Amino acid sequence: MAKHNIFISHRHEDDALVADLKEVLSRAGAEVSDSSITSENPNNAHNEEYIKSLLRGRIEWAGKILVIISPETHQHEWVDWEIEYAQSFADKRVIGIFAPGTTTDDLPEGLEDMADSIVNWDADAIIDALENDHWMNPDGAPAAPHSIPRAPC
Repeated sequence: MAKHNIFISHRHEDDALVADLKEVLSRAGAEVSDSSITSENPNNAHNEEYIKSLLRGRIEWAGKILVIISPETHQHEWVDWEIEYAQSFADKRVIGIFAPGTTTDDLPEGLEDMADSIVNWDADAIIDALENDHWMNPDGAPAAPHSIPRAPC
């Protein structure tokens, strides 16, 4: 299995889910390097432009952006900004992952418009989405595929 450089976009209230997601991937045999900012490696910044400069470098480094979809994700402006910034690179895969207990109502609008894949909290589905377009509902049932506009290089 290939090694993946990832950035996990999430609300800081969902830090525990970042660790859980990396554990799920590891147990399934996926090798990942993560550039996310969590309470384990906080940035302690308050200036919006400085925070964006930190995030830009981490998103640019990552080949895949995993977005944890939790009940409040759709109301979190930083997650929206991270999705939009990642989408400005034609080679970045943006993958939404429904956390346990979420619904399609929790899906951020930007992710719905720009994701390459959206899957449920299942290791096999997440690993497949790292390389392939894969569309699922929060319960794991298949969902209709999305068409994503891409900017030409």
